[in-house]
Amino acid sequence: MLSPVAIFHTLSKIVAHQPGLHTVQASVLNTSELEALPAIIAAAIFLLVFIAISFHLLHETAAALLGAAAVLLISYIWGTSDTSMALISFEEAMLFVDWNVIFLIMGMMIFVAVLAETNIFRWAAFRLYKASKGNVWRMLISLLILTAVSSALLNDVTVILLLVPLSIQIALAMDIHPFLFVIPEVLISNIGGAATLIGNPPSTIVGSHIGVSFLTYLVNMGPIALICILALFIVIRIQYRRELGNATSDIQGALMERLESESILRNLKTLRKALLLLTFTFVLFFASDRFGNLPPGVIALSGAALVIAWVRPEMHSMLREVDWTTLLFFIGLFIVVGAMDATGAIGWAASRIAVLAGQSADLASMLTLWISGIASAIVANIPFTVAALPVADFLTGSIPAAADSGIVYWSLILGADLGGNATILGSAPNIVAVGLLAQAGYRLSFGRFVRDGLPITIVTLLLSSLYLILRY
Repeated sequence: MLSPVAIFHTLSKIVAHQPGLHTVQASVLNTSELEALPAIIAAAIFLLVFIAISFHLLHETAAALLGAAAVLLISYIWGTSDTSMALISFEEAMLFVDWNVIFLIMGMMIFVAVLAETNIFRWAAFRLYKASKGNVWRMLISLLILTAVSSALLNDVTVILLLVPLSIQIALAMDIHPFLFVIPEVLISNIGGAATLIGNPPSTIVGSHIGVSFLTYLVNMGPIALICILALFIVIRIQYRRELGNATSDIQGALMERLESESILRNLKTLRKALLLLTFTFVLFFASDRFGNLPPGVIALSGAALVIAWVRPEMHSMLREVDWTTLLFFIGLFIVVGAMDATGAIGWAASRIAVLAGQSADLASMLTLWISGIASAIVANIPFTVAALPVADFLTGSIPAAADSGIVYWSLILGADLGGNATILGSAPNIVAVGLLAQAGYRLSFGRFVRDGLPITIVTLLLSSLYLILRY
């Protein structure tokens, strides 16, 4: 298992051939670079993309690709007549794209697409209902544990897409409002996803950037994720005490039969093959240190290739289930943020935070955690995380204690993942769940989500603050 020092050394090797960190360091030494027109233009493009994504003015993928196109067109058209306006070359842009993240997410999406065909998620949710024997609190806890575990091992948006519709049906059958199940499921998906390298996008982005192994990530983030999950159970028990007290356990026989018929396992042969290869893939995740720190993206892509070769799904149908729009979104976003980094805009921001933190790793950690948490509560956490990475690089490189422990990176992960629980805009699962509820005829308002999500956000960020200070 990698030590924190080894993590930082690994990071140093990764960025040694990339322009990003060196640009940050140089721009911190000369913060007047922010006044240069290229830095202002790069920052303006990112800001426009950020606003378009966060306030749904454009589809997130369209916004990111437009931003990437603007960066490259300005670099090659305006940059031809004025070399200072060459924000970033195509070759540099490709270096800023974290292909490990792309292949990791794509590989796990292929696994989910194959497993979804077997109906295993709805089957598991219905079996949990039967095991709860109609007790609403037991049912809620069972659904939350299923959501947390699934979000830690698979794509959190896919988990919400698969579990929320059935949760709505069960809630209505038990004569309770669907919000009682759906809101906590969304909240715990963001918390559970923080437990592993392949859970939430911010976890994957930061973990891949620092070259941390699956096991090392789990050892560092698993304990605090578990603590936050237990805290969520306590908070929702208090928040929903009235709804829990008024719930009924009676379900009409006809409705029970319909729910059961919709939750039958299909394609058992496919299910066995997919689960076997998924287990093999996770064994490789845990054992990656033994193979020269085998990148998670390589492991996920290899597992996905094997499951395709063995199961032999109908390729066009299976590939339609892969969320290519998300992958293109990541590529475009990496390029836009890369232009900000290359022109020194992010370096300027890093210098401001570095001045506040001084040489205190704890202060740098707390600034990173709470700034990330607040920002992710207001705007989408994925673009924020990508933009904040170079800042975390500089803080880690300039504060010896932070370099030894990697505390700034862990703070960024927790802030981005947990802060996304405060508002609807904070993370993708929140938005997806709101859409699913609307399809079922239930409007989840911004204020209602904040009422339920903000308390657990504050509690988990406070717990994370204590965890980071005591552990690192």
